[in-house]
Amino acid sequence: MSFNGSNETEELRSRLIDENMETSMDEVFSGEILETAHGSCYKISDSRKLKLNTLPKSKAKSNLLSDLKIIKGIGSSKEQKLNLDGYLTVEDLQEHPTYSGEACKIVELLDMGDTNTITSYVTCRYPKSHPSALYSSCFSSDDNFLFMDIETLGLKAVPLILIGVSRMENKKIIVDQFLLRDLKDEISALEAFNSTVDDETIFVSFNGQSFDLPYIKDRLNFHHLKSDLNRNHLDLMHFSRRAWKNFLPNCKLQTIEKHLFDFEREDDVPSSMVPSFYKTYLQTGNIGPLIPIVEHNKEDVITLARILSRLNTEMDI
Repeated sequence: MSFNGSNETEELRSRLIDENMETSMDEVFSGEILETAHGSCYKISDSRKLKLNTLPKSKAKSNLLSDLKIIKGIGSSKEQKLNLDGYLTVEDLQEHPTYSGEACKIVELLDMGDTNTITSYVTCRYPKSHPSALYSSCFSSDDNFLFMDIETLGLKAVPLILIGVSRMENKKIIVDQFLLRDLKDEISALEAFNSTVDDETIFVSFNGQSFDLPYIKDRLNFHHLKSDLNRNHLDLMHFSRRAWKNFLPNCKLQTIEKHLFDFEREDDVPSSMVPSFYKTYLQTGNIGPLIPIVEHNKEDVITLARILSRLNTEMDI
């Protein structure tokens, strides 16, 4: 059950406090203290069976090559004219007097299969939510996708309280969450997040381009931590709206869960109430109010993988 009314939410908070009067963090989460260069935070790990469906590279390549508009200077009308002249794919344009240079460059990029370069090229021509951006991501290994979500004390200039990330590994999704036991742990949680990012990472989020990642960057700057987080980013909120806005009541994350995956959360705390629940934990030391925050965050990063998998499947129809 998702709690939307204030009375229901308060009942949940009270119940969790009563049920966890003598409960320790380790008893609830079975996590571990993670040491970093600037202190420690609490790391919670979990895994579930989940297969990430991806479009075969050969089909992704074919889809990209069949779109002449990927070449600068070619719009819909020009594409139609070129089709009538026998230029049906970008490969055909390698012999064209005007577009041969650009066509050869694209074919070479796709043959190399460098996801970062392909994505950079595609997003110069199309919005980041265009299907071609998903085709570009298909050239990457599954374990390069870093599904991410954050929980914060507010919308701006206040600490993070939890960073959740997940990756695919051997048909499982591995979830790691970096939790602040108190606010001084923020710098350690940020360092822990940085350690999950490498040169091949592709961020996957839901509104993360506008909120989560800029928020993390702001908090890194606040703590004077250096980090390069400029990576390819699949913001699934925009892809979801493009794919399902005409079929769903709305494209909120939990609406997608309910209608596409037949999944409804139990004892879920609304995002707007996360700061209040965390402050109750800080004030009382009671672990109870943390439980739905951690669970909410975990389900978010798992749902991201399900959504990406569904989008990839529907592209293959």
